[in-house]
Amino acid sequence: MTIELRPVTENNFVEWRKAVRHGFGQHVHPDDITRLKNDRAELDRLIAAVDTKSERIIATGGADSYSLTVPGGATLPMAGVAYMTTSVTHRRQGVFSEMMSRIHNEARERGDVVSGLWASQSHLYGRFDYGLSVNSYDWEIDPAFGAFSHSPISEEHESDTHLHFVDAEEAAATLPGIYDRMRAQTPGAVDRTSGRWRYELFDEERVRGGASALFFAVCEEVGEQTGYVAYRMRRMGDSDMGTLEVIEQVSVTDTAHASMWRFLLNFDLVGKVIATNRPSDDPLWWMLSDPRRLLRKSHDALWVRLLDIEKALEARAYNADGKLRLGLVSESEPEVSGTYVLEVSDGEGAVKKTTDKPDVVMAPADLSVIYLGASAPGPLVEAGRIDPITTRSLAKLHSMFSTYSAPWCAHYF
Repeated sequence: MTIELRPVTENNFVEWRKAVRHGFGQHVHPDDITRLKNDRAELDRLIAAVDTKSERIIATGGADSYSLTVPGGATLPMAGVAYMTTSVTHRRQGVFSEMMSRIHNEARERGDVVSGLWASQSHLYGRFDYGLSVNSYDWEIDPAFGAFSHSPISEEHESDTHLHFVDAEEAAATLPGIYDRMRAQTPGAVDRTSGRWRYELFDEERVRGGASALFFAVCEEVGEQTGYVAYRMRRMGDSDMGTLEVIEQVSVTDTAHASMWRFLLNFDLVGKVIATNRPSDDPLWWMLSDPRRLLRKSHDALWVRLLDIEKALEARAYNADGKLRLGLVSESEPEVSGTYVLEVSDGEGAVKKTTDKPDVVMAPADLSVIYLGASAPGPLVEAGRIDPITTRSLAKLHSMFSTYSAPWCAHYF
């Protein structure tokens, strides 16, 4: 039996999409195939693995094109790896690794500096030099315990802040601008094309899972739009204490964030508010009078691999000047291994490869963990993942790579 990697074309796209969903144990609606093709997928970034005996697609992969915000506000072209499946009939034959290798090579050829993904299985991607670069929380709270003890909103500013509902058409016109402002100031965030916005806001009844259609509300401060929320209601009847499901809540300012959550925790006939993919350092916990009532479940979000070490390190800003020799050891790509000298002046880094001995040694995956600020280096040292070789190298690594806020990726792909 031979397996061959082939491009996805107009002729095999439907079979490919069915194979993707089959890999996740789902059937796909014909309209959703068209919607993916029109609003999201890039055919020249997709891969079909074909069993040449049966001529059937038995594994799938590919990437979407994104721009990733890094500390300091710069953006880097990113391959958003997705659609990765292998049929249970063809596992452990090397096809998954072969697809990943092709995706990475083609991404470099296109000029992507990083690649990123949301992992369906968290143990898979470390061997391909991906590190957990963004953590998130899922929330649940009874709004009866949603009182605030602290808020960033001053009394004089409160009268200048207003929330109002918008319909789906106005939301489609309004939300992208607010999202882009958030993205520009949030490490770990990625862009959304107009097609991807159509894809995200698709809201036919068959995709709601028995909940309501989407509701939208926007926050305005002195006439400027600074936040939004998209949510659904799940209720059995008019008197039922239902569930408010926050699909996405984005804020540009602290005032907008506090106003939106005061709004969401103030509904009648709601017994539970749930929200997925909240920032790991979201301040709501610190604002609540009884914070233990906010149940938080941590989970991994965006995993990142640095495809071009030098360009990636030079793109982000640093919080301390100095010189540090970073030793990288990669089993999947030995050519990445070596020592990289990082020299930071006025917060800007310059990088070159050297034959000098390193000050600190780690895998590329662990560099990805600290790259966006998901973790300080200390815990990785204690876990045996980072090895500080020279005196004070850990302190220098920490001060250079520290960030003022945790990274967050609001966009799932």
